Amino acid sequence: MQIHKHHRAPQGATQVGSHTWEPGSDFVLIEELKPPPRIELARERMLMCRLYLGLIRSVNEDYGAAFGSPSDSATVRTIGIYVFLRTLMCSPVSAGKIATSLKLPRVTVVRRLQEMVKYGYIERVGNAYRVTDKVNIPDLKNRLQRRIDMIVETAKKLSELERQPTA
Repeated sequence: MQIHKHHRAPQGATQVGSHTWEPGSDFVLIEELKPPPRIELARERMLMCRLYLGLIRSVNEDYGAAFGSPSDSATVRTIGIYVFLRTLMCSPVSAGKIATSLKLPRVTVVRRLQEMVKYGYIERVGNAYRVTDKVNIPDLKNRLQRRIDMIVETAKKLSELERQPTA
């Protein structure tokens, strides 16, 4: 967010170059931020974190609070994405296989699957799970294109960083 002459920065905000960073904001322009030198490949990792957060945020916007339940939303999303992938592969997956593949306790996987079944995102077929048609959300093509654009932009920036001489 740029600060204009007639507008004041929110209280607690920090000026970073020509932009304002507000506490809680996940997105700071990488060109204007100097990450700590003690962290290897810090700029690249920052870009990947920004990409991941942006993708997760967009999933939350698409499917609402029910999908990102406050109990353990990162685990819910991870399991949901894995079940979605397996559904796309025409291979419904058991709770045990999910737990093994994602290195999560089986009891946690079962609990999160039950939550997603309750909200209608996943259904049980025998001993396996697959996503339901509820994943076909309105305006899907535009939403997917925004994610693709986010990935392409991040890939370009990562490529530019790779070409820069190391200091």
